[in-house]
Amino acid sequence: MANKTPCLTSGAIFHTGIFEDNVSVKVDLPFKLEITDEEAAILETLIHNQLELVLRPYFKKAPGAEPETLDILFTT
Repeated sequence: MANKTPCLTSGAIFHTGIFEDNVSVKVDLPFKLEITDEEAAILETLIHNQLELVLRPYFKKAPGAEPETLDILFTT
């Protein structure tokens, strides 16, 4: 279980779905996100990278996973 931490996104409502073959995340923001296309691309990359960090342990213990390949994928 994750440790309790102070809320850093007051007013955001997180919707998560954890299933056998997929994980989904949606966040309702308490404001309009007014960013450029470039900023949106950066945000997308940051979210992707953080989700990889969270999911990484499950890939390492997945049946048929090759640790050498995973180490290459997650060292960037």
